[in-house]
Amino acid sequence: MVKKHRSSAIFINLLFALIYRDLTQRYRRSLLGPLWAVLQPFILMVLFNMLHNFVNIPSDGIPYVIFSYSALIPWTFFSNAIIFCGPSIIQNVAIIKKSSMPREVFPLAAVITALIDFLMSFLIFIGMMFWFRIKFSWLMLWIFPLVLLTAFLAFALGMGIAALGTLKRDFIFATPFLLQFLLFLSPVIYPLSSVPSKWKALYILNPMVGIIEGFRNILVKGISPPLYSIAWSLGVSIVVFFVTWSIFKLFSQYFADML
Repeated sequence: MVKKHRSSAIFINLLFALIYRDLTQRYRRSLLGPLWAVLQPFILMVLFNMLHNFVNIPSDGIPYVIFSYSALIPWTFFSNAIIFCGPSIIQNVAIIKKSSMPREVFPLAAVITALIDFLMSFLIFIGMMFWFRIKFSWLMLWIFPLVLLTAFLAFALGMGIAALGTLKRDFIFATPFLLQFLLFLSPVIYPLSSVPSKWKALYILNPMVGIIEGFRNILVKGISPPLYSIAWSLGVSIVVFFVTWSIFKLFSQYFADML
């Protein structure tokens, strides 16, 4: 019992040490520092707003600035978490060769680091809610399970990429391109209502659809999230987790040799 408690304490200490190291190294010698975490979704919002003015993208009657930003903050969290997870094993090879700690701690630290960036971006969104006079309601408590679901899905996918990336770096290099493709298959730039009915059943198989619509519903529209889509996203996340965790456990015993 004492040994198990000690191992848990070491795991937590290593987790926090990794998060602190990643945050400090990322913004070292940077003039703007952590503000870069806010600028990423903000700049995308500006670009999408310019595109909206040219193409007249629908936004369900919501000002497009806050319509797009309400989807960009969960999307940026999701994509960054996966990208951070990819090289998390390779970057920590020195620790892996000296420690027998569960290797899951490295992609987990990457997801939590991305979560901290998300929290900073969310503060900007709260300011936008005041500016656009959007009412706060109890439905916004849904933010907590939605954030956890986003983190869980990102961790599940990121863990698989981190494991496969130790075998072939191509998995890591291809991740940003695949995420850019997935961005256009998710209701970030446009609303779900603009998807043709004949494609909608196939479209919502993307687990990020329910998550993004959930964020937009509770934060901007003031309505409940689509529970059927949230349930589907959760189910997909659980299946993906068990598949990628199995791959990760299989590869983890060879990480030190492969690296």
